[in-house]
Amino acid sequence: MAAAAVSVLGAGMSARAQLAPDATASKASKQDEPRPGMRAKTATRPAPERVPQEDPSVNVPEQSGCRVDARFSGLWPRVDAVTFHPTTLEERAAFSKLIPALLAAAPKQKDVPPELTNVAAAVGFFLETWTTPRDTFWVLRERPDGYHGAGAYVIRTGEATDDVVQVPHPYFDIGTEDIGSALFSCPPEGRAPRLFMTATAHRYKGTPGETPEDPEHPADVAHNPEHLFQTVTDLAARQLPAPRVVQLHGFGESKVQKGRTEMLAMVISDGTRKPGAWARKASAPLEEALGPGVKLFPDGVQVLGGTQNAQARLLQSYPRARFLHLEMSSRTRKALVTPARLDRLAQILFAPLED
Repeated sequence: MAAAAVSVLGAGMSARAQLAPDATASKASKQDEPRPGMRAKTATRPAPERVPQEDPSVNVPEQSGCRVDARFSGLWPRVDAVTFHPTTLEERAAFSKLIPALLAAAPKQKDVPPELTNVAAAVGFFLETWTTPRDTFWVLRERPDGYHGAGAYVIRTGEATDDVVQVPHPYFDIGTEDIGSALFSCPPEGRAPRLFMTATAHRYKGTPGETPEDPEHPADVAHNPEHLFQTVTDLAARQLPAPRVVQLHGFGESKVQKGRTEMLAMVISDGTRKPGAWARKASAPLEEALGPGVKLFPDGVQVLGGTQNAQARLLQSYPRARFLHLEMSSRTRKALVTPARLDRLAQILFAPLED
C-alpha cells in the first residue's frame, strides 16, 4: 500500500519502499508480502546533513490540494541502518526539557527557541524547522550517523488542537506511516493535530536474531514502557490540556479472519474493555464510511483491543486524556490511499468530543 499511497498523497518514498525484504521481515509481516521480485538497492549510510529549511518540491499552488511534505518519508531510515539502543537517562532528561518547552512555545511562534537546539544535539538529535505552504513544523529526529530507534517527533506551530497522531509500527504495519503522516499533515480545517510521533525501528529488530515469538521486543514502542516514545507521550499528556491520542495499527487478515463469516475491516478500541465516549462516537461514522466490517472492541469483536498497549495504560492515569487504538486490515489500509477517504477518516477522528 505504501508505495501506492505515496503517489496519491505526494509523500515521497515510504518506509516500506526503503526496505529490502529479508527472511526475518518476511516471516514477521506475512500480512503484507512484498511484490515478487521487489528488491531495494543496498545504500550506504547517509552523511549527517541537515534537511533544508524549505523543500521546493512541496511549494505547490494551494488550489492543487494538500500534500504531505516529502521530508516526512525521511523520518523512517532503512531498517538495516538502525542499531537499536534502549533509551538513556540523558535522552530522557533532555526530552523532559524539550517537549514541554516546544509545546508551550508552538502556539505563539514559528522560530525554534534557540537554546533548545543544543539540548537536542547533546543527545544525538536534530531540532529542525520545516516550512510548507500550509504549516511550520518543528522536527526532532535522530542524526543519520546515529540511528538507534529512539523515534521521531513533529510539532505543529500556530493554531492546533490537542490531538496527537502516533505510528508505533512502521515497517511492519505497512501503510500506517503514510496514513499517519497524511492525517497529521492534511487535517480538516480548524482541527489540525499538534503532535505527530513515530517509531524509527522495526518492532522485531531490537536485538540480534530477534523473532516475533520472543517474549521481549525492546524496539516495540507500543509495548515497551521504558522507550523514549512513552516518555514523550507522558510529557505531552502533562503539557496539553486535553490530549487525544490516535494510534494506528494494522493486522493481517489470514489469522484474524480464520473462522469468521464476515470480513473484519477495522477494530476500534480505547485499550479498555469498557469503551469511552471517543471510541463509541467514532465507531458509527467509521462503520458508515468503511462498511460493516468495522467493530468496536469488545462489543462487536473480542480481538485486537490493545489492552496491553503501553500508551493506553499510561494515558488512563490522566483524567482528561483520551486514547484511540485503530487496528486496520491490509485491505482497509490499501483503501485509504485516496485523499477523499483519508479526509473522511480525519473528519471522524478529529471531530470535537463533548464529554
